Amino acid sequence: MNIYFELLKKYSNSVEDFEIIVNHGLDILGESLKIIQRKKLYKEVDFDLIVSGCILHDIGTFKYLKNFNKFQKNYIDHGIIGGKILREEGFKKEALVAERHIGSGLSMNYIIKNNIPLPKKDFLPISLEEKIICYADKFYSKSGKIDTLESIKKEMKGFGKEPFERFLELEKMFG
Repeated sequence: MNIYFELLKKYSNSVEDFEIIVNHGLDILGESLKIIQRKKLYKEVDFDLIVSGCILHDIGTFKYLKNFNKFQKNYIDHGIIGGKILREEGFKKEALVAERHIGSGLSMNYIIKNNIPLPKKDFLPISLEEKIICYADKFYSKSGKIDTLESIKKEMKGFGKEPFERFLELEKMFG
């Protein structure tokens, strides 16, 4: 079995949880590949990181998956949890993807202003791969639901001006 799937299997709580995260990661990978094709980014992108980042970006979600995708209160920290797991397993670039994919990225100022229970630092996608995965992730829920650009914009507006504008920047780059 592929090393990424083995890692997910190691941290999953059940076959159902494993399948949720694998299917979600594959959805994000498919969307990321569409973005790369549409924007002609073949020569600029690290395909190994796109594959590993898509598959592993939600490894921290296993802490929260219970009975088919019912999430607990502090789910926002799943990226931080995933980053810690991935660093411990030797996946440093993937750890950054996990930490920076939440929302459209979270700035330290936003975290402080909104009293979000995360470390007080920036968690903003920086690399091209991080940005692609962050954007692609908005279109697919772990329940299998596919969101539209309009529904994503509506949701992002609910988080305030900063996350919404950051999403619009990603949409301009990749939409």
